[in-house]
Amino acid sequence: MKEAKELLLKEAHAVAFDFDGVIHKYSEGWKDGSIYDDYNWKVLDLMLILQVSKIPVFILSTREPEQIKEWWDKQPFAISCEIIPDDCKFWNKTNTVGITNRKLPAQVYVDDRAYKYTGQTPQQFLIDFTDK
Repeated sequence: MKEAKELLLKEAHAVAFDFDGVIHKYSEGWKDGSIYDDYNWKVLDLMLILQVSKIPVFILSTREPEQIKEWWDKQPFAISCEIIPDDCKFWNKTNTVGITNRKLPAQVYVDDRAYKYTGQTPQQFLIDFTDK
């Protein structure tokens, strides 16, 4: 019999998702700035699971939030979204996905281009980006 595992993410503490390369597959890069590609259904499933687990979810992107919302509203998603107001300091709604281009607090940032800093020296950082 397998032992039950406990989720290490905290309820009511947000998880942020990058848009391009995570939600939007972004297979051809920026191109002309349009949102041209398919969505990643695995990430959408994850977002829904987090919401059901009472963990707020928001999209953090350098794109204008209105562009993402317009695209989102045309998709067959079971999850609604809304633009996070500029005066909002924390995202804590679990019934809708927030969208912003401001870095709000989150317990995890999911990004296709992230580098996890854990105290590396400048030398180690450069080694990490050196062809091995």
